[in-house]
Amino acid sequence: MGHGETVPINANLNEMVLNMRIKNTSNCNTQFINGLNTEQSIVGNMNRRSTLIVVGMLLLMIPLSTISGQTNNDETECNIIVDWSNGTSSEHAYVINNWDLVNDSQTEVHWSHENQSGQILENGTIYPSWNENNTEARIILPTNIDLGDSISIDVKASENEIFCSRTIDITYWNQPINDHEITRTTTWMLEQTGGDGQEYELEFTGRGWQLRNGNQLESNELGSGNLSIISDDGETRIETEINLDRVWLNESMTGIELEQQEFEMFGNGSMFFIVQDEVGTETVAEINISDSYITRTIANGVPSEQVRLEGTGNLLSNGTNDDESIDLNGEVSVFLYELHTENGEVLLSNYLLEAYAEMVLIDGNNRFTLDLDEFIIHETWENGEQIDQLNRIKGDGTFDFAESEDGATIIVNGTVPVFWLESQNGMTTVNTILMDGDISGDVTGEIGLVVEIVETGQQQNHTGQSFDVNVIKNENWLNISQITGIGSNFDLEAEHNLTFEYQVPEEHWLNRTVRYKYVEDSGEINDEYPERSPIVIDPSEPSNESILGSVNISRELGFAPSSMQIGDSLMLDHGDTLKLEIIATDSGSITRDGHEMDVIHWNGTYTNGGFASGKIINEGILAGLIAEVSRSIELEIDDLDGELQFIEIQSLERVISPSIVTEAENTPPSFVELRIREGVLTTEGGEAHLEVVVEDVDWNMQSVEVDLTSIGYGIVSFNDVGIDGDSTVHDDVWTSQVSHLGINHGNEEINITISDGWSTTQVTTSLILTNLAPRMTSLNLDPNTVSRGDSVEITTNVVDAHGVSSVFVDLTGSGGQRFALSQEMGEQWFGSFIVPDGFSPGPQLIAIEMTDNEGAMRLTSLIWQPDGTTIESDRITILNDGPILSNLTISRQGNLVDDFLVPNLGEEDIPHVISIEVYDPDGISVVQVQLGILAEIGNSDDWVPMNDDGTGGDMVADDGIYSLTIQTRSTMPTGSTEIELRGIDNYLESTPGNERGFTVTLSDEFSEGIGSEWADSTALILIAVGIFLFLSVLGGIIVLKNANFDEEY
Repeated sequence: MGHGETVPINANLNEMVLNMRIKNTSNCNTQFINGLNTEQSIVGNMNRRSTLIVVGMLLLMIPLSTISGQTNNDETECNIIVDWSNGTSSEHAYVINNWDLVNDSQTEVHWSHENQSGQILENGTIYPSWNENNTEARIILPTNIDLGDSISIDVKASENEIFCSRTIDITYWNQPINDHEITRTTTWMLEQTGGDGQEYELEFTGRGWQLRNGNQLESNELGSGNLSIISDDGETRIETEINLDRVWLNESMTGIELEQQEFEMFGNGSMFFIVQDEVGTETVAEINISDSYITRTIANGVPSEQVRLEGTGNLLSNGTNDDESIDLNGEVSVFLYELHTENGEVLLSNYLLEAYAEMVLIDGNNRFTLDLDEFIIHETWENGEQIDQLNRIKGDGTFDFAESEDGATIIVNGTVPVFWLESQNGMTTVNTILMDGDISGDVTGEIGLVVEIVETGQQQNHTGQSFDVNVIKNENWLNISQITGIGSNFDLEAEHNLTFEYQVPEEHWLNRTVRYKYVEDSGEINDEYPERSPIVIDPSEPSNESILGSVNISRELGFAPSSMQIGDSLMLDHGDTLKLEIIATDSGSITRDGHEMDVIHWNGTYTNGGFASGKIINEGILAGLIAEVSRSIELEIDDLDGELQFIEIQSLERVISPSIVTEAENTPPSFVELRIREGVLTTEGGEAHLEVVVEDVDWNMQSVEVDLTSIGYGIVSFNDVGIDGDSTVHDDVWTSQVSHLGINHGNEEINITISDGWSTTQVTTSLILTNLAPRMTSLNLDPNTVSRGDSVEITTNVVDAHGVSSVFVDLTGSGGQRFALSQEMGEQWFGSFIVPDGFSPGPQLIAIEMTDNEGAMRLTSLIWQPDGTTIESDRITILNDGPILSNLTISRQGNLVDDFLVPNLGEEDIPHVISIEVYDPDGISVVQVQLGILAEIGNSDDWVPMNDDGTGGDMVADDGIYSLTIQTRSTMPTGSTEIELRGIDNYLESTPGNERGFTVTLSDEFSEGIGSEWADSTALILIAVGIFLFLSVLGGIIVLKNANFDEEY
């Protein structure tokens, strides 16, 4: 054996001894970060011990003269370690171990730098930096490295006497020098918290794909996950949960420079807007997100983001405080949020909320109900300018107030026929509130309130500056006409207030009222000019806050040796955010595609906080490719006073190219099925994803081609890399998104060709094309606000390439009938239908059934638009009239009677049963009666529930007749008296106030009347009535006034 052949043996032996030494010193750190390698490390140690024994035996058989003329060369052997711990841009350095043993006057370090073409760029001889107290020396080469370069280092005493040498081929971290295509599995989680009450969490599980072609690297990750966002500013808490059924991450790199990164997420979920006031009332808007699209792109260093959330939901609010309660129940029919930012600038912000709701405010016996038929908030900004804005609150309501004191009963019933607040393009256009009520009981009269814009013009403020204003009339009155039941009638003077507010229309300004004009009943006018009014401010621009958090996470980047040795250290510092210092700690192997590959284990620490560990392939054409990696990154976010944590696990799954399977080893791929992901592919422009499922035990599929000539495409190449609609990277489901523009339908024969590079398989299968059913392109209803039982005229346009044979209005789902429409001209059909009782109150969709001449039928309420998308058709609004009361009866001892019998003094109370028949197509929630003097003492103004359950005097349960047992007492006055009954349906609509009153008679032909007792308390009653009316009317006016929603400062 020659001199040149003995060096690798000695170098291998010395390297093994050194590896064992390094292994022992780094064992604790390795087990902590990469504990899964324990078993493999034990096996590795055993293998190395066996190797040492064999090598030792070989050395004993080799003549000493053949070992470089050295008698103890194993002790003087050195080792060259990469030391790029300070980054290759600042120090291109290496460490020579055991330098103290090889260093003498003849020792030299020769180095050479070649590019990928083999051209020598630089070379020379260098003397290391060395401390005599250290066994290691360090050299810094005066050269810059690039992809594909090669660095050769020799430590030698002469041309023929080499102590150690190493050749380092330069690649990028996690990128083999050679072109390649691989897939990997990926799981990661990103958490971000901020001191401003923000919490953000994004989870992802999926597959990745990486393709290297020359200096260009394309990588994709496709999978699913979850997005959770919580924000809380102390007033409003927003909780967002989105199930991401598609998460797509694409990166394009040139060398180690990130050219473009695109991150897309699609899914559905929910949003909760929670507002709690100072008394504990919680208002919740629950939005069911039916469609979400979130994307962030970084191109040439410029970030941009687009967000679209769309859905529907509910409005809920309830709260109690002493005897007060508020209940809000509504539906969000449209919710849309869009945001497009670029480099921190808002290019588009669009927000739309459409809802309707009913609010019920109860304070003891007082009840205020407001039905909001329209609640719209819409705001659109483009490039920093507000181009569209609409706020509309429109509805009507009722109110009922009742009070009783010292036997005197006061009842106030009223309506709010108009409640309408509206602004357009930031300007108030409508401010109308009308309230009208009647006072009944022992006092009669009326109250009212009118708020409306009566004119527009200009008005000077307190400094004399003129502004455009709306003149808002604010008029309220209280009129008590007479008092009855106490032997006297009184005509009282009416209370009347009239004020005009001169208010600037800009809703975003502060202190908007520049003048108050008070008009007295005598005609006298008093003016007030508030100071510092108005305060002019610009409208608040929409926030550019990212829904994906504030930090862009890209993985570590930098140069690395394609083959590493234990002890090599690197600083990967080319990334924008992350810098990772790693050290090679151990060696081992992994198995992929049935082939075993050598790997180097490594551990790393992020300079910003966190750690990483993994295994990197260390042999062959895939050397430099990460086989497994786990990352845990922690960052502090100074701007948000928060923290960020990123945790990831990746593992190499498949090697597509270069092939590690030979032709002899290869098994041809097989066809499983051709399927349609959506289930159907329809005619007339139907779109779908066609999927070809294959089986390939060698995981080296190259192509799938499908002949789609029958639908106008020709030969189409499918893909399995997560693009063009493919849902999962390399899952053996090859995909293409197609559209069938023709009208042919039924079974079509399809030819498919699949290839893995070594062999090709051809099959013929069938594809089912489905006839697209007719589409509705318009729908008009007249009238669009109706009661149940009304007739509605309908006109609709229906299209189908095969012709339309019939169109029906189908109301069977709501207890109605099918109404046939007639074809008027071309695509237009017309007719009418009767609104069934089964329709619930509020906006409702009308179902249309359409059938074409080929038999395809569709039942829908959607309108097809020219671009192929659909929207809801116009809804018909069903009025809710409240429960109907009829057939009031009184029974005593099981017999119907005409009046209540009052017992004589000293006799026992007499039980009576009062019954009322109640009907409402929406079902009955409760029936109540206010008994007045028939009630128990002290409870004359209470609403008492009646029964329809066979108890409390009710004869038959659930027959729609509600009953209550009443005891008459000897102290009750005889004569006629008013009682009130009301029903409340399941939508909280109550019986109208003018339909609640019933007159009943109390008689006692043997007892003396006691009505004279009322005259003795006349003065007290008048005082009580006056106080109650003042408080009730004032309270009602304040409630309505506060609903104005204007901010006054």
